[in-house]
Amino acid sequence: MKRSSLIILTTLFTMTAGSVSVFASNETSFIAPLVKESLLLDITNGNTSIIVGERGHILITREGKITDHQSLGLTIDDYKQVNVPTKVTLTGVASFANLAWAVGHDASILGSKDAGATWTLLNSAPELERPLLDIHFFDEKEGIAVGAYGLFYRSLDGGMTWQQEHHPSVLSGEDNDYLESIKDDPPFYLEELSFISPHLNRLHDAGGVLYLAGEAGLVASSLDKGVTWKRLSLNYEGSFFDIATLPSGDILAVGLRGNMFLLNQGEWQSIATCVTTSLNSVLIDGSSVFVVGNNGVVLKLDAKQVNSAQLQAPNSEGCRRNTAISEVPTNFSDAISSAIGIQHAILAVTAGGIKTVDLGE
Repeated sequence: MKRSSLIILTTLFTMTAGSVSVFASNETSFIAPLVKESLLLDITNGNTSIIVGERGHILITREGKITDHQSLGLTIDDYKQVNVPTKVTLTGVASFANLAWAVGHDASILGSKDAGATWTLLNSAPELERPLLDIHFFDEKEGIAVGAYGLFYRSLDGGMTWQQEHHPSVLSGEDNDYLESIKDDPPFYLEELSFISPHLNRLHDAGGVLYLAGEAGLVASSLDKGVTWKRLSLNYEGSFFDIATLPSGDILAVGLRGNMFLLNQGEWQSIATCVTTSLNSVLIDGSSVFVVGNNGVVLKLDAKQVNSAQLQAPNSEGCRRNTAISEVPTNFSDAISSAIGIQHAILAVTAGGIKTVDLGE
């Protein structure tokens, strides 16, 4: 295998890029009695809340349960599993109004026109032996999906059809120099581009600027919905697993081994977290900012102070954390892949199912 970090959560996912999914895409997921305790990988919070995970599992909130950061009483019991026309692991989900889309292994893309109640398989390419890891729609028609080894698809018709794109501009200068030297051999060029392209882990729309976070220190921005990209330079070569806009307008990127970087006034700065486990997702809940990761880690950030260079007193291991960061205690050690905010709590999807984190406020 070319790299050890195929999927966004390095220690959470165990499937490899070179292996074909053990389930055929034309099969149907089964209703599992313990689905709420199974491996779950992403959650979205629109007209309904939708969760996706292993074996094609999709859960949605019950009819009429609209959720946002002011939700009252949302619990695990408010989710029910729905039938899905695939058994591949699903890694990402997005929604727009009453529409929803999910992506996963075998380059699978599914769509729903009724807020996740029913699903249609829109794309599947098991021959590629690669998963899609995230999906984003700009409106009801145009969307993109990204994944392992530079896998990139675009739809202009609400997801009914998808076209694959190649974006060498997200590669490092050294890799692009190499590709330039072989451009006269198109088949070999595309083969090498596919081989050296980084995993594209997460998309973030910052209101006119689209950001892409991925492997090998990749952060790129686009002003034209991902048609062209500019790779941003920073002194970090590890994987980024999420990127988000803070209430201050600064851009926060989080990733492998507790690494956190802030883009403030055009300059990147490393933020000391004193966490050595991977940070997988950023949750912006109103004015509150949380970062969740492996081993049940939940960090709370003071967005007004995070760009400060001030550090706390050394901890027991001699590490000095940024003063804007505090750790929220949890009663579990499962890797958290994503989360949404509910009143006075966080609802997290993890390697061990749906969990809640009491914020005590």
